[in-house]
Amino acid sequence: MSDTRKNVKVAPYVKSELQAALKDIDLKTESLAIAYLIAMYNDQKHKKILLSDHQAYLKAAEVMNNQGSL
Repeated sequence: MSDTRKNVKVAPYVKSELQAALKDIDLKTESLAIAYLIAMYNDQKHKKILLSDHQAYLKAAEVMNNQGSL
């Protein structure tokens, strides 16, 4: 049976943060860590968050994603 998983390309700093989160929450694989984050997102998306919180999350994501391109 061939491997049907798709690769997800991320910036090096994002990869290291994913690895750190994987260890912090004691998950075995990157796929499980990403699935965990998606489950958390799905749980939270129907709850109201402040616009300022949303903007802070977006800014943090942009900074994290751009760490390797400085």
